[in-house]
Amino acid sequence: MKKSTGIMMAAAISFLASGAVYSGDFESGLSTARKNLLSRAGGERVETAVPVPVEAVEPAAAGTRWWSVNFFGSAHKASAKAAFKVIDRSAFPDLWAAKDLLVDGSNDESGHLTSEKNGGPVKEIWLGNTPFSKGGVLTNYTQLKFSEAYARLGTVCHLTQDQAVPVHAANIKHGISDSFEGFYGNDVKITALRSDTDREPYEYYQVLQDETRSKLPGWTDPATGRPYWVAAPDAPPLGQDVTYGPWGHYGGKRNWDVYSVPPPQDNSGDGGNNNNTWISAHPEIRQQQLNISGEVTVSVLESASKRLPPLVQNLSISSSTVNGVADGKPSYIVKFNIYENRKPNVTYVMSVYRGGELLGEAILGVAALFPPKDGGLMFSGSITSVWAGVINFQRLAPGTYTVDLRVTDADGNVTPDMVNQDSIAENDTVKTVIIE
Repeated sequence: MKKSTGIMMAAAISFLASGAVYSGDFESGLSTARKNLLSRAGGERVETAVPVPVEAVEPAAAGTRWWSVNFFGSAHKASAKAAFKVIDRSAFPDLWAAKDLLVDGSNDESGHLTSEKNGGPVKEIWLGNTPFSKGGVLTNYTQLKFSEAYARLGTVCHLTQDQAVPVHAANIKHGISDSFEGFYGNDVKITALRSDTDREPYEYYQVLQDETRSKLPGWTDPATGRPYWVAAPDAPPLGQDVTYGPWGHYGGKRNWDVYSVPPPQDNSGDGGNNNNTWISAHPEIRQQQLNISGEVTVSVLESASKRLPPLVQNLSISSSTVNGVADGKPSYIVKFNIYENRKPNVTYVMSVYRGGELLGEAILGVAALFPPKDGGLMFSGSITSVWAGVINFQRLAPGTYTVDLRVTDADGNVTPDMVNQDSIAENDTVKTVIIE
């Protein structure tokens, strides 16, 4: 009887929501995670939590942006829309929920450091740890500003898509009169997906830039043999962002654009001579690069979705004599919300420290979160557990302790340390508890 009581004290007890359903499929899908948790707990019982629905986080406004006006302004959106024709809605529900934010964000020029820059700091915008990045993707996301995070992910897509454009990859100064970017048309056809699927979202930018740069010498005017676009002779090597280096130039006489054919294009709108049907001896270049921009957009978005971590919100710990289970000592009510972007199945662990030393794990749990509703982006749930102040079957001595609650999602992402390093308390995973 004493052993049985000890096991109950060592484990956390979940409060179940009325009417909530626990899925057997979920239990099967988390069998590996359960075994891992059990082995870490020395065979102690793992709680299965059925969360209470949590109120949706208020989305942040996307803010004022500078929108594209040139060719790739319309085609940026076309690339993003084409990407959603091949992105699996069931595998990436967050991307579909944020589709409008992502499509509009892909048309956002604010990721360029200046109006003349052909690129931008995609890693900086992904991390969001500088004033220029405006919170970027990860910082906004971990601070529960989900709408802003996905809008900035669209900005990462924009900068990456740019690198499919020869004038960007060759670092040529250009404007809306450019015969390639000034060409109106947005028929993006994704016929294949990229095989390099295990990259960080921001890494596709440099990969695509290198691919486009490597093609420049082969894109030539058959009448003259001149290349359409020429990188600077002292441009940095492949693998380094050329858009910070010296300017490239067009391949025509006096560095004019030989991709266009006379008469010059008039991009003034309906009735103008847009020259859409034939702009060079190689119009397929543009279609090929448009298609690639769509393919790489799929890769950026799916990579990001797989890497966004689960989050904790409003962690609180309070003592309660009503729920005491050992020798009249108080137990502790642990409450928290969980947010996850891609799949509902999560595990969570609350570890206990004293003086920086890990003493053990107080709560081990698995849960199936509720799906998004009312236009929300995230799976979520509110969990309440009871902890008896016990670690490894022993009641902790009176004193001050630190607890740290982390969540792991089905992709293996763990709530990151950065949530405890910002200026807000709402997303913290660390709390102080006084054991009486």
